[in-house]
Amino acid sequence: MMYCLRALMVLVSLLLVVPAHAEDVVFRFAGVKRVVVVGDAHGAYQHLVDLLRQTDLMDEKGQWTGGRTHLVSLGDLMDRGADSRKIMDLLMQLQQQAPVSGGRVHVLVGNHELMNLTGDLRDTTRSEFLSYQDLETPEQREDARTRYEALPAESRSTGFDEKYPPGFFGHRQAFSATGPYGAWLREQPYMIVINDMAFVHGGLPDMVVQHGLEGTNRELDNMLASYESGWQNLMATASAGPELDFDERMQLAENLPEGAGVAFVEASSVELFSPNGPLWTREDSLCIPVTVEDTLLAALEKLGVSKVLVGHTVTPDHRIETRMDGKVVMVDTGMLSSVYLGGRASALLVEDGRMQAYYLGEQGLFEVKEQARRIGPRPSDLTDDELEVFLATAEILSVEEVGEGVTRPRKVALEKDGIRLQAVFKDVNFKEKRRGRGSISIGDLWRYEVAAYRVDRLLGLGLIPVTVERQVDGVTGSLQYWVDGLISWKEKVEQGIIPGNWCPMQPQYELLKVFDGLIYNQDRTQQNLTFLQDNWTMILIDHSRSFEPDWKFPPAVQNDRYLVVRPAVARRLEKITLENVQAAVGDYLKPRQVKALVKRRDRLLKYHLALPEESSQEPGKR
Repeated sequence: MMYCLRALMVLVSLLLVVPAHAEDVVFRFAGVKRVVVVGDAHGAYQHLVDLLRQTDLMDEKGQWTGGRTHLVSLGDLMDRGADSRKIMDLLMQLQQQAPVSGGRVHVLVGNHELMNLTGDLRDTTRSEFLSYQDLETPEQREDARTRYEALPAESRSTGFDEKYPPGFFGHRQAFSATGPYGAWLREQPYMIVINDMAFVHGGLPDMVVQHGLEGTNRELDNMLASYESGWQNLMATASAGPELDFDERMQLAENLPEGAGVAFVEASSVELFSPNGPLWTREDSLCIPVTVEDTLLAALEKLGVSKVLVGHTVTPDHRIETRMDGKVVMVDTGMLSSVYLGGRASALLVEDGRMQAYYLGEQGLFEVKEQARRIGPRPSDLTDDELEVFLATAEILSVEEVGEGVTRPRKVALEKDGIRLQAVFKDVNFKEKRRGRGSISIGDLWRYEVAAYRVDRLLGLGLIPVTVERQVDGVTGSLQYWVDGLISWKEKVEQGIIPGNWCPMQPQYELLKVFDGLIYNQDRTQQNLTFLQDNWTMILIDHSRSFEPDWKFPPAVQNDRYLVVRPAVARRLEKITLENVQAAVGDYLKPRQVKALVKRRDRLLKYHLALPEESSQEPGKR
């Protein structure tokens, strides 16, 4: 009898798990004159309320005053802060009010909405759970306590009330398919288009190129439905309680005998839950632009828009800014300032095609600027242009030997205007080797460090930290900004580290081969192939053995399977001329070296569109 009752309950729940969006749901809106966009609120209710009042969308009584304006929330209303429930209540109310005066309130699903729908509660705070205590019954807690305490002792890592704080079960009920917030969120879109702009939480990965606007929304709907029906089946099969979190569900499925959980594991491993999907990707916001530009352009074309507006990734200077020549607009400025140090509440206004920014408590509207070049984190808000001046003029506090090798690098501590930074100084000056009238090797020179940086700046690749010419202890050499937190490919291999998946590795390694081929770098090693470990974006150092006057590529590049020139890279290479290269590096290279670089550029362009099959070979292995 109990088995039949459980089966009936599962059947009923499965009938409730259906895609939320019908075929006739509208995801595209045209002719909208005024759009206001807010990024990730993360429970910062009062900041959001004050911001909506500052943007003239809501009065002191919480009533819509925005007229025909479209308000877009880019997702992540919840987690980290305590008042996400208040935010949802407010937006649900404004969604009902705005259409009366011709306006709309669009609430996009972000990765944290998805997390709360599917039991991934790693960022849900105790205070946030507590706000749902009114939806929880004593019987729910006691039933769950009985199940928990019946587990083997080794499976109970902490006490019941620590693992399931007050309000936990009310929260889970509220986000279920029949709960007030779960049902509402399942009706919200993942991506919309207004005028010539796409709006999405994370970005536009290849999934959008494949499926477009309606198709992507539909695919993500189906993925969520498959996951939830799989979880209902899993609960029935394994007699599991609904309180299991996302990881516990996966572990349960993986441990079931005879592959009984394979379907659920597969449903948990799709684009909906990964950086390959539009809710989690950070490619458009974090990665080297040229390595992701082709996918971005293809997605914009597929959607029929000129730009995409995203949240998910907090901007470095906590100001709304653009990337990729204005094609990506980053709106998340860290509204929950108690968690995001230096963060501020902001909103983007798009009116008559012009973008301007509101900042909570600041008067007026502000220009939205393109993100400045910043290769490597720094303890201040210096751009790379400002950092060039800093390195060239700051007071030298100390100089110390670092590492070994013929270049004898030294670490230099500098200070200016209360800012302290470190840099690496090289004065290596091994002259070229000659045989008769010919040159065997152009040498190992500090000047090539500066030249490589300037070529990088000329192409707009964003690979090399700021490098300037500077005297240290009376000797002239190159001074390059010391980027903290780098990990070399050698360290990655030795320590068995698996690179993070925010920024794809293969296009970065292809770009490395192109750049080394262009400047004839003959000293690329696993030691000087480095990455920022938090997002695995590539940063290149050590270029003092480069710029041979050879029209071919160095041996490590010639015929390498990764020597691939993608369209975005080709577009940058096409900008090279004898004149602009000479202007950029003429103080550091001889005319024959400049001519050879341009010839190597010509050879690289021949690789354009001659793309080999994708390779899984790791960088540095041959």
